[in-house]
Amino acid sequence: MKNFVYIVIIIVLLTFLYGCGTTNGDNAAKGNNPQGTVTAQPGFEFDYNNIAIHMNDKADTIVEALGKPQDYFEAPSCAFQGLDKIYYYSGFNLSTYPGSDGDYVSAIDFSDDSVSTKEGITLGAARDKVVEAYGKDYTEDNGSLIYTKGKTKLTFLMEGEAVTSINYEFITN
Repeated sequence: MKNFVYIVIIIVLLTFLYGCGTTNGDNAAKGNNPQGTVTAQPGFEFDYNNIAIHMNDKADTIVEALGKPQDYFEAPSCAFQGLDKIYYYSGFNLSTYPGSDGDYVSAIDFSDDSVSTKEGITLGAARDKVVEAYGKDYTEDNGSLIYTKGKTKLTFLMEGEAVTSINYEFITN
């Protein structure tokens, strides 16, 4: 269990570090999208207690709907002006980046098997269940199955034939 917590922390930190090394002129990625979502291609959706969350959604309404997090972390953003934030909820972590008119969802990382993707995949699920739910249109990199839809990357880290990490991430470029 201790190793699992370390893996989750590393994935969250890598998500933030990845953002530090990228730049993008896309107005939606800078938080200038007035609707708060990438409407042309919303990408994968994470549903939690009937709250639909897409990458690049306005974070304030989502955080309000989710309620008080179990924990919270913030750090100066190295990609944008303001603070990158992580809200820790039961079963998942919600990461945000600052935009010119508020914060936007940048990533969701599962922390245990109490939550699932909209398609029913949880931590511990078998590889064949992931492929059955999402299809064979994925790339495989370092033991991960990576699906891309719109501006969302959905990564399933595999250890053997079992899912050990699930991560939704906003694609900024």
